[in-house]
Amino acid sequence: MDICIAGKNSCAINALKFLINLKFDLNKIYVLPNIDDNLKDTWQPSLKKFALKKKLKVIKLKQLYLKKDLFFFSIEFDKIINTNKFLSRNLYNLHFSLLPKFRGCHTNFYQINKGEKYSGVTLHEIDNGIDTGNIIDQVKFKININDTAYDNYKKLMFYSTKIFKKNLKKILRKKYKSKKQKLSLGSYYSRKSVNYKKISQINIKIHTLKKHNIIRSLIFPAYQLQTVNGNKVVKSIYKNKKFYLINSIGYKA
Repeated sequence: MDICIAGKNSCAINALKFLINLKFDLNKIYVLPNIDDNLKDTWQPSLKKFALKKKLKVIKLKQLYLKKDLFFFSIEFDKIINTNKFLSRNLYNLHFSLLPKFRGCHTNFYQINKGEKYSGVTLHEIDNGIDTGNIIDQVKFKININDTAYDNYKKLMFYSTKIFKKNLKKILRKKYKSKKQKLSLGSYYSRKSVNYKKISQINIKIHTLKKHNIIRSLIFPAYQLQTVNGNKVVKSIYKNKKFYLINSIGYKA
């Protein structure tokens, strides 16, 4: 069998490390990095760089279509998969939400922004909808009241590795069970539903939980920090029905 890991960041790399540790034939492992992977390590390591270092085959999407015995795993992959182009039907995705809630894009942002108490990772089959395939497994964890988007994303990456390791052998043996999603109970957000530049600056007078959630949903130092009343904020702390902001210099506001 052939196995492909498609995506980015340490979560995809950890999946590859697990395959390597299990002594899989390296000639049967393929790596499909996201289009913006430029071989440079930033706040996250480059998947492509790791693959080349380990002498794994970096492949293009269209090269996978005719591989009949392929097991394809999308872990933060940046393209929508058209299953009709694949000979294989062993196509899987690790989605960073508790499906059917928060299908599509910006899942981490919306979970914090809307004040969700729980987050999680869903392992599901890929169909031709957007995150609508049958669910194989889910892992659920608590979102703490002061977690930022960055805090939550680190947890999402951690639990994506756990759920991958837990289910890999069952999937490769085709011994797993799956269940349909109740899409009527879920939600979907498109890539264009958020413009981070437009919402990265706000002025506040009233300290409410809703405002706290908005602020912490935009705290992700690798991409942006929320600017509140002219100050860049690295943390919002909610306590006694008020929140306190810590700016980039370290002072409370």
